[in-house]
Amino acid sequence: MDIYSTRAQLAAIEQQPREYSFLYDLFVQEKGCVEDNKAIYDYRKGTRRMAPIVHENTGGILMERDGYETREIDFCTIAPERIITNPDLAGRAFGEKILGAMTPEQREKKMLIKDQIEMRRDIQRRREWMARQVLLTGKLSVFRYTNEGRDLHTTMVADYGFTNTFTPATAWGQTGADIEGDMQTVFDMVYDGGGYADVILMDPEAARVMLSDSKYMKQFDGRNIDMGTINTRYKGAGIRFIGWNSDGVEMYSCAGTFVDDDGTVKKILPKGTLVAGYKGMLNGWHGPVTQVESNGPDAQHKTYIKKEVPLRYGTIDGNAIKNRITSRPTIVPENVDGWVVANVL
Repeated sequence: MDIYSTRAQLAAIEQQPREYSFLYDLFVQEKGCVEDNKAIYDYRKGTRRMAPIVHENTGGILMERDGYETREIDFCTIAPERIITNPDLAGRAFGEKILGAMTPEQREKKMLIKDQIEMRRDIQRRREWMARQVLLTGKLSVFRYTNEGRDLHTTMVADYGFTNTFTPATAWGQTGADIEGDMQTVFDMVYDGGGYADVILMDPEAARVMLSDSKYMKQFDGRNIDMGTINTRYKGAGIRFIGWNSDGVEMYSCAGTFVDDDGTVKKILPKGTLVAGYKGMLNGWHGPVTQVESNGPDAQHKTYIKKEVPLRYGTIDGNAIKNRITSRPTIVPENVDGWVVANVL
């Protein structure tokens, strides 16, 4: 079996562990891969209508079903690539024994595995970035690179019409702030939108102000001894689990950062941001990957219905091997009114 074939590499990368990403793993439920080049989804804004009361001698009252629209959305193509040249194989690799006897072929196999792990890591970071954008803005606007990364174009993939934002009358930390009342308003907004809250995310400054508010903190030690606990634990990547409030809602502080496409370092949650929603409220889909895997008269396109698809090809003129992994994800809210984003500071 050719260990460098796409099918062999597919089997290999499917055995590799995926990097943990907090927002994606918490809020996105993966729906699988589809054969179409566009994701077809049902768009819904939440509603909580009641059934009508009728006279005992009257028949039923016809009620319309909860409204939704069927829409299409493009997939975002992610395709990081690594190149292996002759000089890469000639010298000792990082971590290799000083007097090691690895052949260039052995070094190439080791480099391939390392490159695949890192490319899959970078793809997952992009999925995390996409989840963050949908979560905070209800939109998916991406940078698309062309001409081998030299040109950058901004493209709006989807605008889901998210409007569930909240700003308190008095900023937290200021005299007269009502954190308990503001949180109740946030929960009511989530419920009115047809969602529910089992998770609260805050940036560290918002979390610090909340936890220093004696009035709000009373619910942790007075109303429900079992649920109302503070049990701070570090989860990695700037994420700290704070505890549960008296309703059993998990609370997290998020201090992570990332490097955006423009090269600037940004916070995962901007200062003063609070998000209330529920686990799995975003749906993750992946589209098909089509690629040409050989040169010459026998070249043909092959399509894979897979989450991530590897490709290996050579350039004779440059004495180089290029390895690529392609993924085509998109993210769609289950209910665009099902969560709230607040700016509390």
